[in-house]
Order: sequence, then C-alpha cells, then structure tokens
Amino acid sequence: AADARKLRSLRTTVSRAVATAAGTPPGPVHLNVPLRKPLEPTPVDGSVPDDFEVPDRDGPYVSVSTGAPAPPESAIRKVAAALDDAERPLLVCGPADGPTPDGDALRALADATGAPLLADPLSGHRFGDLDACGGYDAYLDEHVTAAWPDPDVVLRFGASPTSKTLRSYLARTEPRQFLVDPAGEWREATFTATDLVAADETAFARAVADRAESPGESAWRDRFRDAEQAHWRLVADAEPSMEGSILSAVASEAPDPATLFVSNSMPVRDLDRFGAPRDADLSVLGNRGVSGIDGITSTALGAGSSTDDPLVLVTGDLAYYHDMNGLLALARCDVAATVVLINNDGGGIFHMLPVEDFEPPFTDQFRTPHGLDFEATEALYDLDFERVAPEDFAARFAAVVGEGTTVIEVQTEAESSHRAREALLERLHTSLADE
Repeated sequence: AADARKLRSLRTTVSRAVATAAGTPPGPVHLNVPLRKPLEPTPVDGSVPDDFEVPDRDGPYVSVSTGAPAPPESAIRKVAAALDDAERPLLVCGPADGPTPDGDALRALADATGAPLLADPLSGHRFGDLDACGGYDAYLDEHVTAAWPDPDVVLRFGASPTSKTLRSYLARTEPRQFLVDPAGEWREATFTATDLVAADETAFARAVADRAESPGESAWRDRFRDAEQAHWRLVADAEPSMEGSILSAVASEAPDPATLFVSNSMPVRDLDRFGAPRDADLSVLGNRGVSGIDGITSTALGAGSSTDDPLVLVTGDLAYYHDMNGLLALARCDVAATVVLINNDGGGIFHMLPVEDFEPPFTDQFRTPHGLDFEATEALYDLDFERVAPEDFAARFAAVVGEGTTVIEVQTEAESSHRAREALLERLHTSLADE
C-alpha cells in the first residue's frame, strides 16, 4: 500500500521534475515509474491513507524558485566597450526555446549599437515587430562578402544558427564573438566563439544597451539593408515550383497568431532562406539534432495542443511517413492542424552534396525514393487530404489554414528545386556584385 511517505515522495518528485523541465536550461526530464502486478485498476483497501489530504494552497505540491544568472558587471563592461569600439558590429539570434532576449531588450540593444540583427527562424525574433534580417543565408556567401569589410564584433544569443552560410561567414571573417547563454553552455557548431557570458539573456542585453554609447557605421547597416531588399525582390519572383516558394508562402500567409512547426532537412533550411521577416505573432518551432526526423508530427501536435492558436506543420515526405502514426493524436489533442506535406519522393536534401553525381549509389542509398501515395491517410486518420500543384499552393493554403485538420500535399521535384535555388542564388550574387 502507498503510505503517506511514498505519496509525498511521488508528489514531490513530479513537482521537482516540472520545475527542472522549465528551468535553465529547459528540456525533457526522464522519470522511471515501476509498476507492480496486478495492473488492473482494482480497489485496494488502504491504498490511500485516511489522513492523506490535498494541501490548502495554490500551486504545485512543492515549488522551486530559481534566480536567473545575473549579468557579471565585468562582462557588461567588456562587451559594451567592445561594441563601442566596433565599427561593424552584428547581433545574431540563433534557435531558442523562446524569444530570448525579449523583444524590447533586443530592440534597445540594436538601437544602441547600430548593429544589424540577423534572426534565425527558430529564434523567436524573425517574425514580430523587430527590424530583423532574414535573407542572410543567401547573401553572406563568400562570393558576395569578399568585397565587404569584415564584422569586427558579434554578439550572439541562442544556439548555433541553422544557416551554414552564416556559420561559415562568422568562421571565415573571425570577428570577436561573444556568446551569451544562461546555462553557461558553448552552443556552437564551428568553435569560433571567443568569449562566453553565462547570464540571463534579457538582463544582459538591457545592461549592455544602457552602457553602449556609439552606434557602428551607417554604411554597414545600409549594406545589410540593401542586400535584404535585393534578396526579397528575387524571392517574390521565384518559380512557384521551387520548394522554397512553398515556405515563402507559408511564412507570409500563416495566421497571426499561429504556431508554425517546421520539419528538419530542407523545410527548415528553406524557411531560413525564403521566410521573410513579418510583423506577426508566429511561434516557430523545430526539432534540430541527431534524430531530427523522429516524431515530427507528434511534436507538432503536442506544441499545438498547448495553445488555442492555429497550428501549421510543414513536413517532408520521409518525416511524414516516419511519424504517420503520430496523427492518431489529432483526436486526443483536439488540435486543428494544417499539415503542408512537401513530397519530393525521398531525401531531397542529398542533392546538396557531391554524392548526387555518383549513380549508383545516390538514388538507392541516399535519396531513397518510396513511391507511396499518402492520400490513404485521409481515411486512416479521419482528416481532409488534398493534393495541389505548386503554383496553386499559396492560394489554397490561405483558404484552408485554421479551418480544421487538412493535409495539403504538394508534389515537387527535388533536383529541379535545387537547381532553381542555385539559379536564384547566382542572380542575387550577380545583382549585389553590380551594385
């Protein structure tokens, strides 16, 4: 029988686990729950002690109060001085669990330093009322930046950026790079950060903004502004059959507010390059990491169930197939989801690698086409399924999003999409070189 001590242990453990999951850094907590036979829900006399009572107080059984890491005064002075001396500063916000630092603090920091703000789509700052740059994945290529002066100081928040182009740019130009992380973790992929500041990101941004005194060169900001405008002009005229145009339409037509969950592989990369900054309350989420294909649909539905906002999931065909049974949670989570299924029949991302020129083994071992018809999921999971041509996607998406659960499949061709991306990139580089 569960005595009072065991019940206190159970309730305390659950409360502590929730506090840890929401702490610094936030993340999943593993709980072992051993169950003894019999497993049937048979009443057992004395299983709950007679003197067991719910505490007469609001909140969890036990509460945990944690303080945010206060910005060290020495670090505030050091970073503020470096930014004051910088002629070409940059602010970079990588993927984060929420919009950190908060928008007001980040705006104050950008205004005080005059630094262009490069916002990853998973940072919480690409979409909103900040003046953020979102096209850097296209124009920070060395073919363009070879003619640019290098940044001299970079202040980074969040994890390592999604954009390989941006990561390579920071490695190639070798600026002094301050990384701010509340858990004191070196979250970067290229080992180029020179200074780590363990502090609450919002508090640190505000403190540095209060100390900064001299904005950087206006010509530096103008350079990024002009490159942004050139990029988004070309994106507006891009071929609708290119997969990037689908993500462009999702970013521009998603409801305000909405939760947008983006699959790994090409969808998140296309959102990075083709999702234009917009003044809208979009909570953009994604699974990044070694097992990024795992549980895409399930994770999206879990995120969608925590809010009343419409849910949009953009997924590739392999990720959709891999977690198709996650659609069983539609009824349980009571989520109205619009699922954008980009079906290029396999792992289209591998066209980005030189291995695409080797046949075999490219098709069978890398692209792995499956030839599946996903329309059968309509009856299997009690949802609406429709297949649209790429040129009709934007209008159809805008018409059905938020109106119940619908899977919109867009069949694309991976290789031609890559060639279209390359052609668009070449046009941009030529355009910027001529200016």
